[in-house]
Amino acid sequence: MIAKFLREHDADFIILHGSSKNANFYYATKFKTSDPITYIAGIDGSDILLVPEMEKRRAERESRVKEVVSLNDLGYMERLKEIKDAKKAYLDILVSVLKEGRCRKLLLPEELPTYISFELMKHFQVEVVKNPFTQLRMIKSSSEIEKIRDTSNAVVRCVKWVVENFNFKTCEELRRAVELKLFSEGYLAENTIASSGKASSDPHEIGRGRIENHVVLDIFPRSVDHLYHSDFTRTIFLGKNPELEEMYEAVVDAQENAVGMIRDGVDARDVHQRVKDVLNGYGFKTEKGEGFIHSTGHGIGLEVHEEPRIGELSVELKKGMVVTVEPGLYYSEIGGVRVEDTVVVREKDCEVLTPFEKFLRL
Repeated sequence: MIAKFLREHDADFIILHGSSKNANFYYATKFKTSDPITYIAGIDGSDILLVPEMEKRRAERESRVKEVVSLNDLGYMERLKEIKDAKKAYLDILVSVLKEGRCRKLLLPEELPTYISFELMKHFQVEVVKNPFTQLRMIKSSSEIEKIRDTSNAVVRCVKWVVENFNFKTCEELRRAVELKLFSEGYLAENTIASSGKASSDPHEIGRGRIENHVVLDIFPRSVDHLYHSDFTRTIFLGKNPELEEMYEAVVDAQENAVGMIRDGVDARDVHQRVKDVLNGYGFKTEKGEGFIHSTGHGIGLEVHEEPRIGELSVELKKGMVVTVEPGLYYSEIGGVRVEDTVVVREKDCEVLTPFEKFLRL
């Protein structure tokens, strides 16, 4: 696929520079590293990973790259002594590698560091492109789906535990409990949303202070082991609130309609429109920044938010895509509600990876 992308752009190589914190870099290399390193893929199907000497053996074992070369193999230390500038010595090595590969034209992803881009522009014809791995990541392999399923199972277990042991008084207490529970099982959850009261009318308000008569609990952890995420939201009611309950009933109905539509070949925009139609049918209008004020969903994998988006733009959903379905309603004088599941698109329907009761009253 990358060779095809290079041919389409009449280029010889594409270069990525990053660590496993960068989803595209990790997807391309399958190598976990906290420090930025360089990956080069060629039109002939070759690829190479440039690593420090200390990482060479591990990269050879763990990465999926065909050739691993240490900087020392390429004479980095000698050039450093001559140039006396680590970045300049590194760039000198990088340019030499590309010239040895007879590079004529080079593709530079938009996120490539500026100091690398400027140096490469001095030596080669370059074209700045959207990172092709972003598109490749949209359709998940069976092994990727199983990794997302694993994280999904973990978050569902966590919410079950929350429901069974709910004695939390504040949003902060609930958030800490959720994140510690998941971390104890090997999953990292950060900025978990546990939002209550009128503050929940802001979809990304993480929640502060006393839990009132409902709480929006939105958890989006990733596995510490395989790095894949899941995303899951339930609105938990702790007392009677007819307005919020009516809103939540509409949101659940909208979500079920959307899930029922998702399959291979469906336009994501039509799914989003169905959600809006259902909510409008309940009388919940969206205007002046209130109501249903975000998209219906997004892709999920090595990032919490990735392609495709289920929103206003036309996007064909394809078998193997993993997306969230998360309609919500938000009114500043009442509060907000949301329900969310992670689903995998199949040929004739979709599979919910986070099956759990929708209406939770404690």
